[in-house]
This record gives sequence, structure tokens and C-alpha cells, in this order.
Amino acid sequence: MKFIVLLVLWAGSLAAQADLETYIQSAMKGMQVPGAAIGIVRDGKIVMARGFGVRDSKTGQPVTADTQFAIGSCTKSFTALAVGIMVDEKKLDWDRPVREYLPWFRMYDPVATELITPRDLLTHRSGLPRHDFIRFSTPLAREELVRRIRYLPNNTTFRDHYQYNNLMYVTAGYLAGVAAGSTWEDLVSDRIFKPLGMNNSTVRVADMRKAADFATPHDYAGDGVRPIDFYDYQVFGVGPNGAVNSSVNDLLKYVQFYLNGNQKLVSPATRAELWKPVTVTPEAAYALGWNVYSDRGHKVVAHGGAINGFTAHITLLPDDRTGIVVLNNLGSGFPSVVAQGLMERLLSLPPVKERPERPSRPRNEPRRIPNTKPSLPLSAYVGGYSHPAYGTIQVTQNGEGLRVAFAALTVDLKHFHYDTWEFGRGRGLAQFELDAEGRASRLLLPLEPEAAPLTFERMVK
Repeated sequence: MKFIVLLVLWAGSLAAQADLETYIQSAMKGMQVPGAAIGIVRDGKIVMARGFGVRDSKTGQPVTADTQFAIGSCTKSFTALAVGIMVDEKKLDWDRPVREYLPWFRMYDPVATELITPRDLLTHRSGLPRHDFIRFSTPLAREELVRRIRYLPNNTTFRDHYQYNNLMYVTAGYLAGVAAGSTWEDLVSDRIFKPLGMNNSTVRVADMRKAADFATPHDYAGDGVRPIDFYDYQVFGVGPNGAVNSSVNDLLKYVQFYLNGNQKLVSPATRAELWKPVTVTPEAAYALGWNVYSDRGHKVVAHGGAINGFTAHITLLPDDRTGIVVLNNLGSGFPSVVAQGLMERLLSLPPVKERPERPSRPRNEPRRIPNTKPSLPLSAYVGGYSHPAYGTIQVTQNGEGLRVAFAALTVDLKHFHYDTWEFGRGRGLAQFELDAEGRASRLLLPLEPEAAPLTFERMVK
């Protein structure tokens, strides 16, 4: 009789596994995902750890549970944990001003300069909008990038409300590295990866690409998908906001660290602090590197990640002792959609109805004045222009238009009217200002949608 009961349970488990796999494969097909890796742990046991599809659409190599994927902003929980390790060692305090540890640190807002703490850095309430353009255009060493944050204007009052900000996580990671007498990279590798046995995880793209098993990033192109270039966080100094690369097998160890109440890395007090809600968001609350919310009575601790050609999602259900890891090698919504679907299936919840999209704020599109021309010949706008955060950029002539060259990318300027130009495709309008002698002396660029254009001063020849 006991054998029959076990057989029935085993058959039911296989059926449930098959149902999950069918769901995953269907979602992959619908979103054209080349490859994915899924990990599920329940009650301390691994329910699933496997790959689906291919890690590179050109080579056709299969994804495995050991395939490394970039996990993007899922990295933020690692950075918060690294800060927590330093808090336990009394080298940092969640609520002491950053300037006590980095006396030179400044924000654009003097109030934020005086008051901002590690907790503020990690909970998206600095008052600073994203300013992400610098993360793709201007290669900088991490300390230099943190020093230049003072030149990036805020758009809201400090601690006023939630504004997701990667640069604050760069600052937090840099701070933790300084406190450790090391770097963020070594701190995460030595104090998180090694103790947890995450031996197939890296914090550098160069190391990931040396691994025997790693995924290639892809993006949509026409009716299909195509491989694209890797984004190298190290080149731009921004590793702490998203540079972790890992596999499902390794991330399940990380998930179990949280679900099992393992105090191997931090004290119980610090571990609890990481999940304590701080900033109210549109859908939930943001703790230290994690979103925290309730879904039909079930506590959820989760975070997503996205970077060129990769998206990821980690979901923890602590009261249900369940964790879900979803990785894929496409810039898609697959991980968040599938994580939600798997959670509903595992907890026997009805599918959630699609939420209506929140209406976007109306944009005040400037009206173009027809039949105008620039005030000066195109050659008169050519030259170097400088901003203290971005350094010197070059404006060059490009046929009947102009082109702006940053250190790592170029953006075309197409004439709009008078001395106003379209900055790339859909990025906004750039404007040249003339001095009293009629020379182009400034260039205003819309580099942050939520803030005023940044002013680049013409370099004196």
C-alpha cells in the first residue's frame, strides 16, 4: 500500500513538472525567446533547475542549469547585502551620512549632500532622476563617476518619493568596497559568492565570456531575434547596479540562503533589515535591493533585471518557502511574466487579470516652425563642448546635419527649426545658444527626460 501511495505521488509530481515545462516552452515560443533557464526551490528542495532552448541562436548550443546569464538589476540585492556585511562589521551604518565615510561626496542638492545615507542610496529616494545616459556614453572609473554625480541635477526633493536610480547603487557599491578596503567586485566575489558556493558566478563580462557555458545576448530584429553586443559594466564603472552574471544552479543557492534563514553571511538583524520596506512605489514598497509586496495574501520579495539582450527575475515567497529564478537571453518581458505564472501554478492561485496600463503623462510636443534655417553655417557649430559630468563632447558636421560624439557613442542632430535640433530619434530637442557676438557658445542637450537639459559650454579655441 505504501508503495502505491509513493507511486501515485511520484506520478503526480511528474505531471506537475510536465505542466510547468509546457507552460515555459509555450511562453518562450510566444515571445521568441532563444534560451531560458528556470530554477524553482520549495521547502528546501530543488523542484526544477534546467535550461530550455539555445544560449546562442547562431551556434545552437543548448542552455543548461549552469549557463551564465547577465542578471542586470537583480544585482542590486547583492550590493545591498554587501553593504549589510559592512554594517555587521561596524564599518558602515545604514543611517549615518555618506559624507562621514566619503568626505568629498556631493550631490547636486546640498540638502541631500548633508543627509543622504546608505539606506537612502539603496531605496531610490535621493531626489535624483535616473541620468542613465551617462552609463552608456561616458566610460569612467567608478570613483570618478561617483565624484561627478554632484553635477547631475535632481528633479524632486530629497526623500520626497520613489525614483529608481542606478547611480545611487553605483555609489553604494563603491562605498562598500572602500569600507572593506577592497572593491565592490572583490567584496561580492569573496564575501557572497565563495561562502555560498556560487562558483559559477562572475561580476565581469570578460570573466563570463571565458566560462565554458554562457549565454549570448539577443534582441528583436524584424520578425525574429538576433545576437547583439554585450554591455560591459566595468567600462562605465557601474558594476554595483547590475554586473552580476550567474546561472540557475548558483542563484538557487542564493535563494536558499534567504529562504532557509541562513545567517552564514550576515546577522539576523541585518538580514531582516534588507527586507524592511522603506520607499513606497507605484505597485509595492522598495526595501534594500528588493521589492516587497503582497499578492493575494502571499508575501513576495522580488526583483527584476534588464541589460542589453538579457532579462532576469528572482521571486522569493518566504512564508511559502518557495523561490523562483527565471533567466533569458533576450531583451524581453519573459522572466517577469513567467515568474508570475509559475508562482500562480505552484501556489494554486488563479491567473491574475492583466492590469490596465497606467496612462502615460501627456507630452508637450513643441510645434515646429516651418521654413526656417540655422542662424549660422553648419561649420560654425562644429567644435568641442564641455559639461563637468560628461567631459568634452565633439560636434561635427554630418552632411546636411550635425553629429554629437560622446566618448562611447554618437547621436545625430537633425535640424528642427532655427537653432533647435532633434537629438537622435525620439530623445528630445537640443538647442544651441549664441553669445553677444553671434557665436555658438552653448549646447543644451536633453540627456535626462525627467530633468532640464544639461548645458555644455563651448570650448575656447
